[in-house]
Amino acid sequence: MECRLFRVAFSRTPLILCLLVAIACDETPAGTNQGTCDADAVPILLKSKADDDDGDGIILDEDFPTINDEDDDIADHAWVRDDTGVYHLFFQNEGQGGPSDIEHYLTTDFRSLHYVGVALRAQPGGWDADGVWAPHIVRSGGTYFMFYTGLEGTGAGGKQRIGVATSTDLMTWSRAPVNRCPGTSGAGCVYECRESWTAWDGPAGADNQQCRDSFVLWDSEHGRWVMFVTARSTNQFGVVVVAYATDLTRWVGAGYIDATRRLASGVAGQTTGGQAENPFVMSNDGINYLLFTDWQDLEDSVSVVAPRTMVQYATSSGLTADSLGSADWFYRGYTPDPGVNAIEVQRLDTGWDGIWLMSQSISNKYSGYSKAYRRQLRLKCVTFGDGLTFDTSNARFPGRAPINARARGGR
Repeated sequence: MECRLFRVAFSRTPLILCLLVAIACDETPAGTNQGTCDADAVPILLKSKADDDDGDGIILDEDFPTINDEDDDIADHAWVRDDTGVYHLFFQNEGQGGPSDIEHYLTTDFRSLHYVGVALRAQPGGWDADGVWAPHIVRSGGTYFMFYTGLEGTGAGGKQRIGVATSTDLMTWSRAPVNRCPGTSGAGCVYECRESWTAWDGPAGADNQQCRDSFVLWDSEHGRWVMFVTARSTNQFGVVVVAYATDLTRWVGAGYIDATRRLASGVAGQTTGGQAENPFVMSNDGINYLLFTDWQDLEDSVSVVAPRTMVQYATSSGLTADSLGSADWFYRGYTPDPGVNAIEVQRLDTGWDGIWLMSQSISNKYSGYSKAYRRQLRLKCVTFGDGLTFDTSNARFPGRAPINARARGGR
């Protein structure tokens, strides 16, 4: 039996703190399958810590959306595996209704989370002074790149942009020493959705400066990085836009994906809702599945007993986009699970039975868990079917993963 102690160091002004996190002992021989898909398994729900932010002595009364205090409410999130086999979870802390910082947790068994601390805070006086959220992490060489949304201003007039911070150990993060967003101050800003196919240059105060929820992956066919981002379309609905880069900081807009917009001439969910966001791409057998959420879909209200789902998807055999709407992307409909948003998918290989693991942020009380509203992560398996479809089932994780487990990640 092997027991491991994982040392986590992070800074919190004015003190330097050192946190010792005890990770469970590995009682399973290396190579044993640790994860399986089992429709009859009990759903796995991962919780964050609970804080008494409103000071009333009751920590579980701060449920979204009943009270506008979403501290430790897991929504937009990112997974990344380190070289020792530990999985790191990052998501924004929305204390008092604002995304004040990005928090950091660990797991080795996908059954519980260990709190580390704050990974990244808002930057006073900078382009992201009023909030940071929606992290996504890729690795290039020995460096991790955390893409995130930064907010300048509040309300409908707030401006959203994409920033990047880097780390070599996933514990200490620093904003990239660049600013590629004209007219702003502070480090780390690398892209704003100021393109002819977005509403960025439209009237101020009309939610036109949307640019959030970045997802980045390597396109080996063209030798470049591809970023999928939420923006406001020229038809005034949310749309997924695309940018390219070769060095992860110099991004050039490529176009938008019409299959994610609300379109009267579309099919199924294309004709309703209208706020495509939280893009995530999973690739299987030569097909890219672009998942996105739409909280404006009327069937996804918390008052609907049997909602369809917030998550829809489009497919393409490539990762290209253009200024005419990217005709190679085709709208396909809804994912199997109702009442979820902000999902991520990992391909778990050695030691995890080769499963695709989908983490789903619970969005309403019909999502299949007892404590309504306070968002947790539900873990499910993805099984690909015929005709560009897929299904999901519960996942089973009986023990700690072998230390050589690998996850699908960046370049």
